[in-house]
Amino acid sequence: MTNNIEKQSFGQSGATVVTNTAATTGDFCAIQVLEEANFSAITWPELTGTLTGFAIPAGTVIYGQITAFTLASGKVLAYNQV
Repeated sequence: MTNNIEKQSFGQSGATVVTNTAATTGDFCAIQVLEEANFSAITWPELTGTLTGFAIPAGTVIYGQITAFTLASGKVLAYNQV
């Protein structure tokens, strides 16, 4: 039997590819940057500081309990929380 952490790490709870600048909401455990991305907003209560206003390179994976984000540019894969 697979536990929740293993399911999340292998994407077994699903994911969403985001390429637009509309607000994206859900319960996400990680966001993988597929093409260099800029966030214009991110809702992550445990985050100290901000991830907006600068480029995040492709290949970066951001882990956290993220409930919403908006891209200014780029492409990301948002992994669903279990």
